[in-house]
Amino acid sequence: MNASNEAIFRSAPMTLVQFYVTIELAREMVGMLGNLGAVQFRDLNSKLTPFQRTFISELKSIDAMISQLTFLRSTMDKLGTVTGDLHVNLRADMRPMPSTSEMDEFRTKLNDYHERIRHLNHSYGNLDSQKLKYIENRYVINTLNNFHRSSLVDNEHDHFDDHHENTELDSEIALLATRQNNSLELGLEVHNWEESNFNSIAGTIARDKVPVLRNILWRLLRGNLYFHDIPIDEEFPVNDKSTEMVYKNVFIIFIHGDILRSRVRKIIQSLDGIIFNNASGNADARRATLDEINDRIEELTNVVDNTKDQLITELKVFQELYPDYSYIVQREKLVYETLDKFDEDSTRRCLVGEGWIPSVDFEKIRGALRKLVKEKTRRDRRSSNQSSESLDISVDAETDTFVIDDSDHDVSGFEFNGEEAGSLIAVVNKLSTNRTPPTYHKTNKFTAAFQSIIDAYGIATYEEVNPGLATIITFPFMFAIMFGDLGHGFIVLLMALYLIVNEVAFGAMRNKDEIFEMAFNGRYIILLMGIFSMYTGFIYNDIFSKSMAIFGSGWEYVFPDNYDPQKGGTLTATKIKGKTYPIGLDWAWHGTENNLLFTNSYKMKLSVLMGYVHMNYSLMFSLVNYLYFKRRVDIIGNFIPGFLFMTSIFGYLALTIVYKWSVDWLGTGRQPPGLLNMLINMFLSPGTVEEQLYPGQKFIQVVLVLIALICVPWLLIYKPLTLKRQNDKAIKLGYTDLHSQRNHSMMLHEEEAALELERELNNDPTDEEVETDDEFRFPNDIEPMFHSAAAHGDDHGEFNFGDIVIHQVIHTIEFCLNCVSHTASYLRLWALSLAHAQLSTVLWSMTIQNAFGKTGAVGIIATVCLFAMWFSLTVCILVLMEGTSAMLHSLRLHWVEAMSKFFEGEGYAYEPFNFKSIDV
Repeated sequence: MNASNEAIFRSAPMTLVQFYVTIELAREMVGMLGNLGAVQFRDLNSKLTPFQRTFISELKSIDAMISQLTFLRSTMDKLGTVTGDLHVNLRADMRPMPSTSEMDEFRTKLNDYHERIRHLNHSYGNLDSQKLKYIENRYVINTLNNFHRSSLVDNEHDHFDDHHENTELDSEIALLATRQNNSLELGLEVHNWEESNFNSIAGTIARDKVPVLRNILWRLLRGNLYFHDIPIDEEFPVNDKSTEMVYKNVFIIFIHGDILRSRVRKIIQSLDGIIFNNASGNADARRATLDEINDRIEELTNVVDNTKDQLITELKVFQELYPDYSYIVQREKLVYETLDKFDEDSTRRCLVGEGWIPSVDFEKIRGALRKLVKEKTRRDRRSSNQSSESLDISVDAETDTFVIDDSDHDVSGFEFNGEEAGSLIAVVNKLSTNRTPPTYHKTNKFTAAFQSIIDAYGIATYEEVNPGLATIITFPFMFAIMFGDLGHGFIVLLMALYLIVNEVAFGAMRNKDEIFEMAFNGRYIILLMGIFSMYTGFIYNDIFSKSMAIFGSGWEYVFPDNYDPQKGGTLTATKIKGKTYPIGLDWAWHGTENNLLFTNSYKMKLSVLMGYVHMNYSLMFSLVNYLYFKRRVDIIGNFIPGFLFMTSIFGYLALTIVYKWSVDWLGTGRQPPGLLNMLINMFLSPGTVEEQLYPGQKFIQVVLVLIALICVPWLLIYKPLTLKRQNDKAIKLGYTDLHSQRNHSMMLHEEEAALELERELNNDPTDEEVETDDEFRFPNDIEPMFHSAAAHGDDHGEFNFGDIVIHQVIHTIEFCLNCVSHTASYLRLWALSLAHAQLSTVLWSMTIQNAFGKTGAVGIIATVCLFAMWFSLTVCILVLMEGTSAMLHSLRLHWVEAMSKFFEGEGYAYEPFNFKSIDV
């Protein structure tokens, strides 16, 4: 196959292959295929749950390592040891895949790092928690000391005024305030709290729970308490068992009686409050306690700092290894998840897997497997302490070949020469199938963004025409028609060039902003949009709403003798005989009274022409698909009548537009006829022409109307009747229906091709593997090897004439209506181009134009300020907002108006197994 024919105009040819590999070599083979990135594996165990598969124990071990790495990464983030980009230290992606013994050593090293860092982190956390608790205790004692030194009555009034805002308790608060802190039980006025038999309860509680605690205690004790709280400016853990940090308040509660005190303690503990018993007692006791706490805090501070320094040192050492460790573990997980898609043979010593590959890569994969077996065998022979089990192999002494004895899977087609004989086997073989392969469009950094536009709408059916190729030109050109301005296009071009010049640096960035990433991935789309916008801006003769007098105008103004330049007046331009502006719009139209009328007519007709060309070439793609898939009934029943219908109406309209432009109406002295009325009257009153455009117009229009009317029943009845006739013929031949005949014919064709290739390969003694079309059956595979329906076409399942008729009626109605609505939809090219030009003119006249004519310092300041305003609004509104709007409209024209003419989009994407998706 020629590489030039691959994945350009249509998706690349794909081949279903089968891998047969011994268990000892399976991991290395999958790793090698992951590096190649060319195989999309099928799941042959789709009926099994993840816990019923072969390598569940290995995946559990890998999940444990992932948990260890997650803990280590979270510890690094918590302590802030990660500075810069960790990925610069990644080297594992360039190194060979480690062996199983090396993975055991790797697992041991990772476990050692994890245990050592986990122990240090646990010690650091415990010590830091103890230190915080002592600091919290110190806050409580200091607050209690300050409270006893203050005026009790004032503190009480201030406390209730500042912190208690419950209106339901106002009367009770006032009653308590008037009691002057008299003891309710002793009947004594307390002047010295230190000497009273009231014992305080002091501690801390989360700030948001203070009102709750206050209300509960007030209702429970009926006001027989004193409650005081002071906020703390630092954060502390919620409780001893939590690491969540919250802002807290110190509370001081005076209550009389052991029973009430016990109840209050339980309520505080239920609200995650912490009570410090060492805060009770007189001033001397609290002072001694405070000194002891300060000593403990100082000791713990030294220990915590030393532990943290040691932990950070360990983390920085591991931080250099983390990218490689994370990459290796994730790669190992991908390998074993892929191996779980393989099935086992009867001996339980070999694995069998299937996958899709591009046909052009088959020889590359087969050569890589041969090289892998040779290298692995050579390493095993050098290792005296390693031995491997051998398979049950029968050797033919005459041909010096061996084959695998397997009762479950027919691998008689696999042959190996004596050089590869041994216990390690890894072979790949082609399979014949009519499963629908995945769709693979080979792209590069330039075409990938354009292909993503198509894939966002739908994945193309296997081997149908790829719209992404034409989109490279049509998408930016449709955008440019709506965004035609030389200056604005140049700004877009500069943006794209900036992204392209720095694409290496931007491409290496991780966690890019979503909008910036979209712009970066579409930098080549933006580049072409800028270039095409400059071209259409040159055609429109428009740069920042101004015209360019590049060439001499084809019009001239004749000033009358009595013309007064001061008063002004209306001047009429006359055409210079024999002179035409070379390219684009004549700059003389700019600023004239009928400029808008002229440009509207020009751009509106241009939009219709662009719409017809765009839809017509899209319709041609459907012909290419029908020819490639040999669907003759669709060519005659869909394409030909559809093409004639569109051409007879809108093709005729496009032709009359071009003809009208080519006639010198000033020279003929006639008024040009209106084309819209002509098209309407063409169907309402055939044969009647109010204003003749060209000789013989009546006859041609009648013929075109007849062709359009004939095409409608043609679209409706030809395909259903033809398929009905073919189905009746198939039934007479003994088939169930038309589909069974097609499937039988297709299978016979594939068998003949496979047998022919096998005969050719058997005559070639140098080839080691032959293609087989035997049907492989896997007990846990849901999808059969052969489908009952054809790979392409809309005739899946059993033949049902009623369904075919309904489908064709819907298709006919949709096609005829879409021809009208889609053509009208292309008028958005004119509408947005007009809006962009008018908005650009308004922005110029309201900003920078006001600075012209002013002199001196005022003129300089006005020019600078108004230019900054004009440029900022131009970039933000005209380039970004208007550009985004034009891009979305261009996207719609491709998805709806163009792709609906031919695009099936029933495929699924080719997603090969590779390690590029690993993100450390």
